[in-house]
Amino acid sequence: LAMVMSGSQSAAGHTSPLRRNGTPSRLLLSLNESCDAACESEQVHIQLGGPGEMVVVYTSQDESVDSSVAYWEADEPGLVLVANGSSSAYSQLMWLEARALTDPPLGAAGAQPSELMALQDTTSWASHLPVAPFGRSQSYHAAAARPTSGLGEYNNPAMYYNSPLVHTVALPRLSPGVAYQYTVAGSSATFAFTYPPGSAASAGGGGGGGGGG
Repeated sequence: LAMVMSGSQSAAGHTSPLRRNGTPSRLLLSLNESCDAACESEQVHIQLGGPGEMVVVYTSQDESVDSSVAYWEADEPGLVLVANGSSSAYSQLMWLEARALTDPPLGAAGAQPSELMALQDTTSWASHLPVAPFGRSQSYHAAAARPTSGLGEYNNPAMYYNSPLVHTVALPRLSPGVAYQYTVAGSSATFAFTYPPGSAASAGGGGGGGGGG
């Protein structure tokens, strides 16, 4: 990240005296060498669910990937349990903040103006012929001198974000303070977590009551 300053005066539009050396840089991600297929699952996250339960969420680009997680106690790798869940995807009309993407006050630009204008320009496929009584096709949008900010046109497919398949799987009957390992469908990577101690739940479930000390 970098903020360009001149002496003790801040850059135009900025009031902070903060000065950072260096040039804007992009976040570099290393290739996952353990990937075993193009459908490799990714974005694996966990979160606490109900009593004695951990929820695993991951994504895949391939619909053939199951919503399935194999898990086991770290001290008993031979006793593998399998939990199945569900998956869903969504589409969302994008909102573009052109200035923040192409000329942010901090950090490297997330996109070039030409890239945003290409998304907003539909002249390569939308009809420009007069359509009475509305004039040109409602999908026709010629390129502007600069990208515009705001919600994308609903009749421009390029302005829709289509999510990957999001898988959600709950791992039940977990024991407090026990370390677990797990793998998700579509990936050869092994992940680990320790279920929080002092939970009211036990491996066999249980009624209410406060957690033990």
